[in-house]
Amino acid sequence: MNAFNPRTFSSDWEVTILDRNLQLLDNEKLSGLAGLLNVESGLPVHMDWRSVEIGLGINRSLDQVAARIIDVTDRLTQLAESYDCTVFPMASHPRDVYFNASHVHVGTIHDEAIGLQLEAGLLQYTPVIAALGANSPFFNFSFGGFKSYRVRRGANRCTLVVSPRQPEFAQPQWGGDASPKLWGHPTLEVRILDCASSRRLLAELATFIAAFVHHLGTKQQKYDVTRESYKESIENRWLAAKHGLQATFNWNGSPRPVVEIANEMLDECGDALMELGARRSDLRLVEAMLQKRTCQADFALDLAHRYDEPYLQLCALKNRLREWSAFDEYLEACPTLEPAPALDRATILEAHLDLIGHGTHFYESRMGMDYPPTEADAVIEELVESGALAKEAMPDGTIALTRLAARSN
Repeated sequence: MNAFNPRTFSSDWEVTILDRNLQLLDNEKLSGLAGLLNVESGLPVHMDWRSVEIGLGINRSLDQVAARIIDVTDRLTQLAESYDCTVFPMASHPRDVYFNASHVHVGTIHDEAIGLQLEAGLLQYTPVIAALGANSPFFNFSFGGFKSYRVRRGANRCTLVVSPRQPEFAQPQWGGDASPKLWGHPTLEVRILDCASSRRLLAELATFIAAFVHHLGTKQQKYDVTRESYKESIENRWLAAKHGLQATFNWNGSPRPVVEIANEMLDECGDALMELGARRSDLRLVEAMLQKRTCQADFALDLAHRYDEPYLQLCALKNRLREWSAFDEYLEACPTLEPAPALDRATILEAHLDLIGHGTHFYESRMGMDYPPTEADAVIEELVESGALAKEAMPDGTIALTRLAARSN
């Protein structure tokens, strides 16, 4: 079985442009910049909300996509400077609410039913990809609580936990972490990856993700999603957003560091990497990240922790990220980080409790861990029974939650 023929891949890379006052470039200038880059590069470049989205075309090898990224970003940098602006390749902003991604499109697939099976198979692995790509450690004056606020907040409803679908009953859906997207180009789109700050890392991650998906596409396997496996993948997704490559996942019922799982994925897809003109040793930044449990968010946090005001953090990051190799250089000298503890029940309860104040609509608590209704409702009932929450019906019939006190042990 070979679900992908020919084997191709691409990325839609969303990048912010800051003006001289560190404000987002206005839409008129942004549209003009994107349009000019589209014409000059021959690539599908356009404005997407408040960023430039660079489509990297159809690629068949690591070297091809790496060279294409360098060419288009060299010109992007020149054009931005002609506007007296700066390219800011981060997945979030210290003082704003937007998010940027590096979506990876894996082609070429024409059988949507097989794509839906792969969607189910990738549920377990997308949290690993999220941990590798974590690069949004701040959001609208929040700082350091997560290494990927983008994944934690579902990219403002633009990248969401997949609801398992059966081919016999499926309808097209948009915005899942990893799903077939045949209504556009014949690809399976992996949306969970944060915007990359490093050009080389983007090339490596896109190649690795494509190779791993291609590898899964060679298996004649039906992926059955159970209640437990679904819950596990959701919790691991939260852990990836929280801890990046320091995360310890619950993997098939046992705690395992995410870096161990990523290493196994790299070993598994070795043949598929070769099809894309790469060996594992060519993914030198990915290898260094796994060895040091360090992601791009750690680089940004290390720099931003030196300042206590979001504007100063933004200034420091903007100046450092003028060099496309800033993260690559940081990896060479940074220390190895320790793994974070495995997820326990107390942390799960606290994640939900943190979202509740006085008279909070009960549905807002669902964002605590993105659990399905049965799991989410069980958490709320446990908090009510412990005396941490009160529930009451409002005049319009909705259920409101109020935080009462510290939860009893």
